[in-house]
Amino acid sequence: MRHSGWLLGTACAFTFAVATDAFAAEPPARLAVVIGNQDYSGVPDLLNAKADAERMAEIFTDLGYSVFSGIDLDRQSFEALLRQATINVQEGAEIVFFYAGHGIQIGRRNYLLPTDVSFDSIYDLPVEAVTLDRVVEVLSAKGNVHVAIIDACRDNPFPGAQLAGGLDASLFETRTGFDVMRTPLNSLMAFSTAPGEVAFDGPPGGNSPYVTAITNAISTKPAADVTQIFSSVREQVFQKTDGQQVPWESSTLVRPYHFRGAATVTQAVASQEEAAPETSRTLRLANVDLPDEIALRVEYDRSIDLVDAVAAAIAETVPMDVLATLELAAAPGSGSVRVGEGLRYVPQLQEEKSRAGGMTKVDAFTLTSGEDDVMRVTLQMEVNACDLHAGDVLDPGGVGLFRLANEIEVGPALVACRAAVEADPEEIRFIHQLGRAVQASGDYEEAFRLFEQARAAGYQRANYAVARLLTSPQVDRRLFDVPEDRDLANVLLEEGVRTSDPFSLHLLGRYLLREGESDADRERGFDLLDRAAELGHTYSMNELGIYFLTEDSSHYIPERGLAYLQGSADRDDIYGFHNLGIVALFGLDGSEPDLATAASWFLRGADGGHPQSPSTLGRMIVRGQLDAPLSEAVRYYDIGLDRGDAWGGVNAANMILRGEVGGFEIEDALVRAAKAAELSGDEPVGRALGLLEAAESRDLARAVQRLLNDLGQSVSIDGAIGPQTRGAISALLTEAGLEPPANDPRAQLSALAKLWWLKNPVRSDVF
Repeated sequence: MRHSGWLLGTACAFTFAVATDAFAAEPPARLAVVIGNQDYSGVPDLLNAKADAERMAEIFTDLGYSVFSGIDLDRQSFEALLRQATINVQEGAEIVFFYAGHGIQIGRRNYLLPTDVSFDSIYDLPVEAVTLDRVVEVLSAKGNVHVAIIDACRDNPFPGAQLAGGLDASLFETRTGFDVMRTPLNSLMAFSTAPGEVAFDGPPGGNSPYVTAITNAISTKPAADVTQIFSSVREQVFQKTDGQQVPWESSTLVRPYHFRGAATVTQAVASQEEAAPETSRTLRLANVDLPDEIALRVEYDRSIDLVDAVAAAIAETVPMDVLATLELAAAPGSGSVRVGEGLRYVPQLQEEKSRAGGMTKVDAFTLTSGEDDVMRVTLQMEVNACDLHAGDVLDPGGVGLFRLANEIEVGPALVACRAAVEADPEEIRFIHQLGRAVQASGDYEEAFRLFEQARAAGYQRANYAVARLLTSPQVDRRLFDVPEDRDLANVLLEEGVRTSDPFSLHLLGRYLLREGESDADRERGFDLLDRAAELGHTYSMNELGIYFLTEDSSHYIPERGLAYLQGSADRDDIYGFHNLGIVALFGLDGSEPDLATAASWFLRGADGGHPQSPSTLGRMIVRGQLDAPLSEAVRYYDIGLDRGDAWGGVNAANMILRGEVGGFEIEDALVRAAKAAELSGDEPVGRALGLLEAAESRDLARAVQRLLNDLGQSVSIDGAIGPQTRGAISALLTEAGLEPPANDPRAQLSALAKLWWLKNPVRSDVF
């Protein structure tokens, strides 16, 4: 045994033929999602769902699947596991979903029950249960083959309960068993028993008859097609239960599928008897001593080619002339390794908010070139700074790390993503993430160009990003060359819906629910929003909450709206906080206004960065609804103005002009009004312009000088626009590429306010 070493994954000049597609012939990625819910908080526990899930996870791990498993998942944990699985699904993947736990039929739909399920209200269904057909849609959106195995038809834990699920709030009674459901193309749905019937549990801590039969069928018929496997399962369960339980399947498979694939990710797939052709890329080493361990530093990615890095690390000690294929002796801790025609590591991505500073992911596996000669490979994977600063939420092309739009630090994000695009212009996710950073800077025109570039290259999330800019009221199309095109946006969103992108589901659903021309449009809009909400998408929860809390409408169902808003707040969404504050402040749920509760929600929203919560707190202080000095109201108004709330600027300006707070001058009010006038919102902008129109020229001139100082220019505040002031105005605007205004203080103040927002872009969450 020889040395260990730390090396970057740089290019290697040894005997490697570089392919045009190094893994063109490798088998598709195989992914399994396995859930076992046994210990319930509000309904009867089950005997062996945990053991069933653990056994199935073991089986699929042995078969070479990347397994995502969860035991006793509450609703939010259920959402999190599904989201994690979806960001790991690769195009063309083969996907298996297994669920053991409580399940019921409501109307014509089948629902899986998280462990914290509690139907306290008839409107709790969408925030308490998980719809089976939607799980299948989400997981199969990018896959070529999908198999769902459901062992959930126990006794109904909610007999006689009636629940509302659709837009019209019709009530449906819960029923035992599952109903027949539509199966996506090239999928198989396997149920432990026939529609409407009950499945048997096995012995406590053991396996159910269904899982036992699956285990036996796979082990005794490893090469069998999946339809043959379940035919054998049906026969075994029928015999084991004396004919009382008959498993049932629905299939749209258009070609044979085998659980045990042609090659698994833990085995070599290349022949050791022939040298690789010139069009392939292989890692072959002499059958001699390997180092005990090598440690590689590479960049974190959805898939990492390790050929060059390993070759560079061992080249000093291992001759390259006698060829033998490396094999995998021990799998990595979380990701998977593919060997044979190359060497590739595929991490198991985690959905997580990125944190300040760098991030390193670590994993390890073991390779062998012979029976006794093994080498441990440790991976130190550095996350690219662009992924850290501008990764998108639930991005199917990202690496799992994300920041919400209002959390992007513009300066570092622009630097990091421009560097990433320059270093690797073929990596489309960096172009998309640069678009997010540019959009956060307020340059919608360049952001649109970048998103269009990513979309044209096939980047899925860019469909939503382009559609959002095509329809956003926040884009001033007089300043930015960004078209407004609802029809094109809808086409792009439909593509996002096809891939089950929750952001596209939300945006198209919102449009159809608000502006749909027919009942069918509105029904579909609700369904799209409800699908996104079921994945934990809080924007859709807020949209549906507001919809059902709209007074004097045919859809005013406050109890239903509150269920959605509470779901959003439970997931720490600042808009959920703010919306619940509005409900409490005005008694939108039909109860008396609760000022203390309202203020507590608005404080949580303000602390989290909500753009309107601070101004709402300011108004509560002014109205005597919140005990605080008026100067505190101005402070809150200023926070709201900085976040892009024009009312914050207007309200603070009025308080100063009326002399309601001390320590301010007239120019302080006019600067706030000028900033507000450059934001969105017809009414507050109109009010701000009115304040500026009514102001004296000398006061406007002093405001110009005040704002110049705020922009870093040192000028005297004397109300006289002389050479010094004009020179400072011209220098700032010319540097920013803006035309100097006419020699009029009102025009000068407006131009400087525009410049202020260019230098301090609004950081509200535009999504």
